[in-house]
Amino acid sequence: MRPFLSTYTNKVDAKGRISVPARFRQVVAEGEFPGVVIFPSFNAACLEGVTMARIEELSDLIDAEFEPFDDTYGAFAHSILADAYELTFDSEGRVLVPQELLDHGNVTSHATFVGLGKRFQIWEPQAYVRQREGARAMAHEKRGLLRPGGGVPRDAKKSDDGGATS
Repeated sequence: MRPFLSTYTNKVDAKGRISVPARFRQVVAEGEFPGVVIFPSFNAACLEGVTMARIEELSDLIDAEFEPFDDTYGAFAHSILADAYELTFDSEGRVLVPQELLDHGNVTSHATFVGLGKRFQIWEPQAYVRQREGARAMAHEKRGLLRPGGGVPRDAKKSDDGGATS
């Protein structure tokens, strides 16, 4: 599957319908479900969006990693699966976003779609500007991690016991 890329801001109509960017719809079209799955982010005041195939992968991951009656299983299942909505595209490429999701993201008149690879987010535009600034500052600070193998900055030296030292 191609990744969700780029950033787009679209209008939210009075009924809560938002046009999903055409490029995002092209990514989704590679699957069988004619829409997206959206759920409230548990990391930020925004919405998370994925394909049906990706939500199935997340469901399988939750099942594989945690015992079914473990509190952590429940936390992830409630935070992702229980709050997720399957939103199908209308003839104009819009989805009707439930008010509780719009409220979670503080989305009112406009929504900013942010491509993040296997997922995308939907933000209130000004909140996203602040998020992007913070993310860029963090990426600048941690830029040495973005390389094959990651984790250990290039200038780190190996100690005799195989651990990294600076």
